[in-house]
Amino acid sequence: MGNKLALSFLFFILMGCGYKPSSNYTSSILGNSIETEVDIDIKNPTDSVFLKDALNEAVLSVFNAKVKKDGKSKLKLEVLSTSLNVLDYDSNGYPILYRTNASIKAYITDLNNSLNSYTGSGSYDFSIDSNSIISDTLRDNAIKEAFLKALQEIEFKIATRGMK
Repeated sequence: MGNKLALSFLFFILMGCGYKPSSNYTSSILGNSIETEVDIDIKNPTDSVFLKDALNEAVLSVFNAKVKKDGKSKLKLEVLSTSLNVLDYDSNGYPILYRTNASIKAYITDLNNSLNSYTGSGSYDFSIDSNSIISDTLRDNAIKEAFLKALQEIEFKIATRGMK
């Protein structure tokens, strides 16, 4: 019962001070249906596929909109870079901690049909057991998580524009 009371109190405090989720501000710019596109990087087409998955997931969860073929606005992304770096080693010199970095560029045609571009970057840290190798699944998931963080950065930039 105490937890419900505390959550209710927090809700009323946030609502009383005028708090609005950032998706409210992005929806004023992008609307509630977004057409998505990802430029395929010829040098690394696999990462482009993961960016497309991350983009569709972000439109639903971060931008709070629907992915539609003929959406009210358009969001086109391109991969600028991805990297995988070792952060830490075990006592025997085997890598055990990695960081995936991703940078993307977004071209957004908004509800007013004006084109803006934004860049975003994200990183994702993950560990593996000593003496093991990184599986493709683990690597792919790390890249997707880094892309999601980069998309969140872009969403915050759009929300800032929507607040003005």
